[in-house]
Amino acid sequence: MTDGPGQKDCEHLEMPQSVPRGLLRHIIPRMLRSSELTGTDIMQRLRDLTDGAWNPSPGTIYPLLSSLEEDGIIVAISTEGRSKTYTLSEKGKEQMALMFKHRRGVVGEKTRLGPRLWEKLLDPEDRIRFHMHGMKHSVEAFDSIMSSLNKKQQQQLFHHLKEMNAKITTLIDKLQQGAGINE
Repeated sequence: MTDGPGQKDCEHLEMPQSVPRGLLRHIIPRMLRSSELTGTDIMQRLRDLTDGAWNPSPGTIYPLLSSLEEDGIIVAISTEGRSKTYTLSEKGKEQMALMFKHRRGVVGEKTRLGPRLWEKLLDPEDRIRFHMHGMKHSVEAFDSIMSSLNKKQQQQLFHHLKEMNAKITTLIDKLQQGAGINE
């Protein structure tokens, strides 16, 4: 494959990190809440969760594991050679419970900050593609988790989707009227 015009000139301008740096400090304990994992397991699980879009390096994961262990958030439950298997400590469980009880909305807002800033810098046509991709991903995600929801959660999702459907219908009507679009 050959480089396109000017492509070599832009090699130093790689895309920004898609996962905010501080987010991993919350993701790893969340992963260890339900299973015991090694650093290698964590890297593989993160790759799997992102469908291979993010391949965290050992230089990212292992220093963070050491820091979380020093802070008492996680504990090594076994060591085989250089490989440690970690689990969430009691202190980590307490902190996770408090964080999600008192900061439920804050975590979501912080994870949306990077994409929101990036979106604001895009041209209108690219913004449309950005949001359409997000909507498609969200619909696929809702479909994939629907069977794991209890009745109350399904009802909540139903009401949220009905609300979004009304907003989308209004937007479609505006587009049809403003652009003279006929189906």
